[in-house]
Amino acid sequence: SGIQEWSSLSMLLRLQGGMPKKGKIKKSKIQETPEQKALREATEKLKAEADRRRKEDDMRKRLTENMIEEAKFAKLNLAKIQNQWRKLMRLAKVESLRKDLEIMSQNHEREVDMKDAIIQMLDRDLDEAEEQYQMALRSHLQNVDALIDLYNSKVRQLESEFEAEIRQMQDDFQTERTEIVTKHAAAKGELMDIIELVEQQFKDSESEAKQDFDSQCEELKNKNLEDRNVLKLLLEASIENLENHFANAAETYDQTTRQRTMQFRTLTTKDRNSATNIEAQLKKLQRLQDTLAHWRTKIASNVKECEERNRLMRDERDQISRHFQELKGRMNKMRDEQGARLMELSIHSRKCIKALEGQKQRAESILRYAELNRKLETDREKVLPFHPLTIGDDDATIPEELQTDASALSSYAIGPDGKPVEEWNYLDIFFKRYNKVLLDKMAISREQQRLAMENGDLRSILKQYLDGISVNADVMGDPNPLFVLNNRTNIHQQPMLSDASITIQSANVVVNQQAMMARGT
Repeated sequence: SGIQEWSSLSMLLRLQGGMPKKGKIKKSKIQETPEQKALREATEKLKAEADRRRKEDDMRKRLTENMIEEAKFAKLNLAKIQNQWRKLMRLAKVESLRKDLEIMSQNHEREVDMKDAIIQMLDRDLDEAEEQYQMALRSHLQNVDALIDLYNSKVRQLESEFEAEIRQMQDDFQTERTEIVTKHAAAKGELMDIIELVEQQFKDSESEAKQDFDSQCEELKNKNLEDRNVLKLLLEASIENLENHFANAAETYDQTTRQRTMQFRTLTTKDRNSATNIEAQLKKLQRLQDTLAHWRTKIASNVKECEERNRLMRDERDQISRHFQELKGRMNKMRDEQGARLMELSIHSRKCIKALEGQKQRAESILRYAELNRKLETDREKVLPFHPLTIGDDDATIPEELQTDASALSSYAIGPDGKPVEEWNYLDIFFKRYNKVLLDKMAISREQQRLAMENGDLRSILKQYLDGISVNADVMGDPNPLFVLNNRTNIHQQPMLSDASITIQSANVVVNQQAMMARGT
């Protein structure tokens, strides 16, 4: 703004006569007017103001440059401090990881030694259990062979009984079938005889009706011929009379009117032809009416006769149908009874087979569980597989040798108190041992999981330690907070997941709206 005022002031002086030179100003200092003096003072003030503003701008620029340089130095010093601090933190972290690694290694070795001792003890237990299992297996196989022999004998007995019942049922069915077949053949022969007799009667009545019809046709034909001849003679006589009369009249009339005579002749010829046609049609109509009346009477008589015959045949048919339905019901009843007996026999046989299969599967499961049980027995159970008989210490009548033999020969059917055990409590000791083994197995699996997790933690700590003290491609590529390049780490911050709801719009709705807009445009 000061430069613009100075330039405007110099332009004003040029317009008034130009600015005086320095030498001239000194020479004509005494001669300047008040206006020039005021103008000079204003000019000097403007120069001073412009110089002041220029100095302020220079100082502001110099201060800005100093601030930028100070910020650069501060950033560099901060990076150096962070680098030194990171080195110190890395050394402290490495030292703590080494101590943790040594402690975890010692704990791991101690746990491994303990597990090795447990495994050796379990190995000894397994060897002893195998010997005991072989001893019990031999006795069990003998019992299984006895059970199999008993099962085979029972199956053979059931098969023989089943085959005997099947043969008896087949014989009964065959005898009943032959009886039904013979009765059916006799009933069928009777029905065939009845049908032949009815057909013969119908043929005889049909031949008689045909003969009556032929005779009546001949009589009607002869009667019509006689009536026709009589009528023909009468008509011929009347026609001759009329012709003579017409001839006379025609002559007289011809004499009067020749032209009308010719017309009359033509009309007469037409009338004759029409008369003959009318006569033929009347004869034909009369003949048809007579024939229709005759056939109506014939049909009425035949209808009465046929209705009576049909009634008799219908009654006979109903009787035969009732007899047939009765026979059919008896046969269906017999079939249902035999089918029910066969179904019951099949159901019993299937139940027997299923029961035997269930016993077989139960025996196999007992064998399988016994094999698994032998592997899980303890040392005491291998040596003493059965609970010994409890014998009172004050009973001095029983020798010590007999007490030992009795204890060795006791079975599951006798409890520790010497009393018999109920059947549903036979497997209590087995369940106790099985639960004990199952608990040991679960404890071992949990301890194995704990050791695996501990081993994984040790591996991760060791990997972090090795990554901190070594430099390779994996360390350079994977995220590492201790690796700093250009004051930046290679750890990428995960984006924050916002809880804002995401607007979801159905694609079907969008497509339909676009289609409607397209149709509207």
